[in-house]
Amino acid sequence: MKHILNLIVISLAIYSCSDANSQSGEPLTPEKINEQFFDLYDSKGISEALEFIFSTNDWINETQTSEVKNKLVELTKQLGDYQGQEVVSKRSISEDYLLYSFLIKYDRQPIRYLFIYYKPKDKWQLQNFQYDDNLETELIEAASAYRLTENLPGNE
Repeated sequence: MKHILNLIVISLAIYSCSDANSQSGEPLTPEKINEQFFDLYDSKGISEALEFIFSTNDWINETQTSEVKNKLVELTKQLGDYQGQEVVSKRSISEDYLLYSFLIKYDRQPIRYLFIYYKPKDKWQLQNFQYDDNLETELIEAASAYRLTENLPGNE
């Protein structure tokens, strides 16, 4: 019995050390930052998730972040329960400048989060965060006749 207890204690110690190393030892990629953001979003809420993601960039002003947090919290209170998220697109200008667009699903309507990541040297950081709820206008615009491939020049 004593050996089993020792084995459990050692296993827990190894697990906690490996878990700490995976969180602090590995460099954060945009994908890992997104994953941690949404893990916090699910478990602790919008404010905690935004605190985490803003902390990846030392240049982001705390006054600006609190304003964004407050407005986003107020908006989402009007949308009902959070139902999940999905990646809409990933775009890049180079290997070190990426944009992720996410559809954030709520009962009433979806909103969009845009994350722009930048890696100036050897560490990824959030460069810009935006959100909006104007997806319907874009969806209608995307279906406009002049956007349809059969109406593009060269497709006569």
